[in-house]
Amino acid sequence: MRGKNVLRVAAMAVAMLFLAGAALAATKTIRLSHITAKDSPWDKGANKFAELVAKKTNGRIEVKVFPQSQLANGNQKAELEMLQSGVIDMTWDSPIILALFLDKRFDVFNLPWLYASMDVANKVADGPMGALAMKWLEEKGITGLGIGVNGYRELTNSKHPITVPDDMKGIKFRVAGTKLYLETFKLLGANAVTMNFGEVFTSLQQGVIDGQENPTAIIDSSKLYEVQKYLTMWHYSFDPLILCINKKLFDSLSPSDQKAVRAAAKEAVAYERAVSAEEEKRLPEELKKKGMQVNDLTPAQIAAFKAKVQPVYAMLEESVGADNMKLMLAEVAKAEKAVAAPKGGKKAAPKKKK
Repeated sequence: MRGKNVLRVAAMAVAMLFLAGAALAATKTIRLSHITAKDSPWDKGANKFAELVAKKTNGRIEVKVFPQSQLANGNQKAELEMLQSGVIDMTWDSPIILALFLDKRFDVFNLPWLYASMDVANKVADGPMGALAMKWLEEKGITGLGIGVNGYRELTNSKHPITVPDDMKGIKFRVAGTKLYLETFKLLGANAVTMNFGEVFTSLQQGVIDGQENPTAIIDSSKLYEVQKYLTMWHYSFDPLILCINKKLFDSLSPSDQKAVRAAAKEAVAYERAVSAEEEKRLPEELKKKGMQVNDLTPAQIAAFKAKVQPVYAMLEESVGADNMKLMLAEVAKAEKAVAAPKGGKKAAPKKKK
């Protein structure tokens, strides 16, 4: 009898070990990397996605978030290459980085003074241009799950306030590395250089560069206000943000898990957009409190800058494709009308004749 009990206990122990092993095998861990600091909108969106994926897959998939591109030593080019090869599973990526290291056509999303508002930019992202971006990613072994918001790129420097193009002369700015940004700043008379974002704070601190351009959320979360005095709110380029996953990994998921991941991405993108929109409104005042001098340019002042960079559109048409440029401009015009239209789509009732 005693021998039978021992055997029974042993059998139960083996069964429990088997079930535990099966449970562990059923849990898939996905690593999501992004370049910005903890608690930035990128990070909040990534963590919301992780929370939703766990919920929608009943814990079968766990998403671990790694801010400041820890898995790639802060190098965005390496991060993107690791995504393509499958060493990193997921990233948030700006079209700027995608244009620089993956496909030049993504530059069409970042043309200077292209979008009148964040609502317009989001409508464009949700339409045919967004679908094209997903197609371009698929060609490179990446699946796009949704398009969020990095925000309007504003200007900071340590020298003096900037209100007219001539104010930019003699100032050394770090700009995002594509030809689009280098040429834009060159046309404005600035000395523009490129470097990995992970090096920007130290370069500003040491005086290697005098200024940089980024959304206010990144200026704040990366504490650039500690090494920059002047902030120019000029909304010169709007930066969408694409949630990317390695295509082989995504294709390996079961149909139900693919559906769950896409649903989580849709909700997380909407959440990240809302966080970014709130911070765009709130942060200029916060940055003032942290010691920055904030200059809000008037439409007339912005027009002077915009006039000087028009050659960029013609220059970029060759690399992004004339058809893509034409479609983008048409989609922007369509989105502007949709945003300006009365809510509910109802026209105002005609006035009665007296």
